[in-house]
Amino acid sequence: MSAEPRPQQIHLSSALAQRIVDELAPAIQENLNLMDAQGFIIASSDATRVGTMHPGAREAAATNAAVSVYAETVRSGERPGVNLPLEYRGTVIGVVGVTGTPEKVQSLAPVLVLTIALLFERESELAGESRRDAADRDVLARLVYGSRPLDAIGSLGQRAPALAGPWVLVAGMVPAAAVGGVPGAAVFDSARVARLRGALGPYVVVGALRGVLWVLASDVERATDSRSAAGSGAGAALAERVSALLPGAAVVYGSVCHSETKLAVEANQLAALSAQRTTWLKPGVRAASSHLLHLAAAQLPATLTESLVGLLQDLSAGERETLGAYLATGTAAELSRSGYTHRNTVRRHLLTVTERTGFDVRVPEQAAVLALALAAQRAAGEASASTR
Repeated sequence: MSAEPRPQQIHLSSALAQRIVDELAPAIQENLNLMDAQGFIIASSDATRVGTMHPGAREAAATNAAVSVYAETVRSGERPGVNLPLEYRGTVIGVVGVTGTPEKVQSLAPVLVLTIALLFERESELAGESRRDAADRDVLARLVYGSRPLDAIGSLGQRAPALAGPWVLVAGMVPAAAVGGVPGAAVFDSARVARLRGALGPYVVVGALRGVLWVLASDVERATDSRSAAGSGAGAALAERVSALLPGAAVVYGSVCHSETKLAVEANQLAALSAQRTTWLKPGVRAASSHLLHLAAAQLPATLTESLVGLLQDLSAGERETLGAYLATGTAAELSRSGYTHRNTVRRHLLTVTERTGFDVRVPEQAAVLALALAAQRAAGEASASTR
């Protein structure tokens, strides 16, 4: 993204000028003109004057001072009135002219100049935010979903300020349940993304793509609170900031990337995770590494997924639930103490699992196969649901 436009590059467009005139003219009794910095009328309550030269306006722009035109001194292209220079960030970008006897309109003209300056400032801010939003979305789309992510990373150095490494990538989604069933895409409108971007500062790229909010932080020592980063890592620190700005969101963060290649790999993994619904079922902050098993299952070949899912086909829903809970805790005693179910029930279900699958959860390698089978079954269910 290019640097902030320099003052001499700023100009008052005729379209914006006419829109401002149309908004203000009904509230005043006099004719209103807007001229460019060369003195040409580019917008007016009187359409016949647009495009003509106004000598008084040209003088006001050149001297950066008010110029009054009286009936006895009117020149070609002028009418009696007051002309005041319009400044933006220290540069005269145009002239505001109010038609009427100078004594009558000289108190009104400064108020109009201030009002128009504020309107132009607001339009410029909106245009600047729109440009940055487009630039951010372009970079993130090429990084996360594009075929050449290194090109996107290379473009970060062309921005202002330059976004140098190390980097951290964070993805967030508001679960549908948290917003009354509204899809995640609906809660990341442009206004909300703009507020997030403003809160996170200049060393981030922020954009909403496919219903997921993406935040890429550059120079993570600047982008995160160094005190919190020291304790839990820069990725967790940034994710906590995003979570605080998005109450009820599920936020997943990657590891700190010190090279472009590492960032490209991280982006690919988070992109795959973003397509998995179970990643976003519960609000809170989690490391992407905690979802690696689910991610691995989602990327398995179809034939291998089918074989793994087939291992579980003879298990009841309760037995599959017990298996998943056991693999998450590691022991039957711990599972029963947590209030999940009675220890004997747990042992009976696990024995059935061994009998019907041929894999014993007490053997680490065989337990790993069963864990992958459960993850593959969830991934297959999500894939099926997404096509319905």
